[in-house]
Amino acid sequence: MARSAARPTGPGRLSAEEAAKLPDRLLDAALKLFTERGYAQTTMDEIAREAGASTKTVYSRFANKGEIMQAVVQRNVGQITERVASSAINPMQGELRAFLLALGAQIGAAFDKETTGITRLTYAEAYHFPLLADLYAEVTGRAVTGIRRGLERAREEGLLETREDLAQAAALCFGMMSERPRISAVLGRHLTRAEIQAHVAAAVDLFLRGCGYAQPETKSDATRKRPQRRPPERR
Repeated sequence: MARSAARPTGPGRLSAEEAAKLPDRLLDAALKLFTERGYAQTTMDEIAREAGASTKTVYSRFANKGEIMQAVVQRNVGQITERVASSAINPMQGELRAFLLALGAQIGAAFDKETTGITRLTYAEAYHFPLLADLYAEVTGRAVTGIRRGLERAREEGLLETREDLAQAAALCFGMMSERPRISAVLGRHLTRAEIQAHVAAAVDLFLRGCGYAQPETKSDATRKRPQRRPPERR
């Protein structure tokens, strides 16, 4: 992800510490401009200025803008997938609906400025840079796999009636939960936290009803259903 390291100032050669930070500084600058202005509208000169470096320095490391884009994507693939993995919710613990609600809320909240910029860049440039498509597939694939595992567990426990392909069902569930928050963010119209939660809850409940999900009975449910003893009549 983009870093906020200070740019070097003043003339002269870079120190060893500044030279070590230069590659990341160039990629941070490129990512910022690509996501804010678009790949086509960004020039090598602008990347150099944003990074506080000379155009000659940029060209000494990258032959053209396409090479910078490839380097940006390669670096961020590892960073994003690591972040997704570290914050993953375990689908094998807890009740299915609660898991889906938590996952959907997490996905919706993930669309901060930087993630939204990368998503927008992916939609615009993945055709020309397949690594962007690979990154998108990796991140969304992890979420879909988690949903599939949760559905499989529910079916094994006799709580899910559907006999449909659960991999396909998981992909549909992911789309229902994430499409509106994602597209709204890309269009610059981020949903509020309350709007995300309401959308996710509606999507999850509609999906589970369609799959014939029988939510397990809790102790409080059983208590409410237990017939109450009538008090003895007074004579």
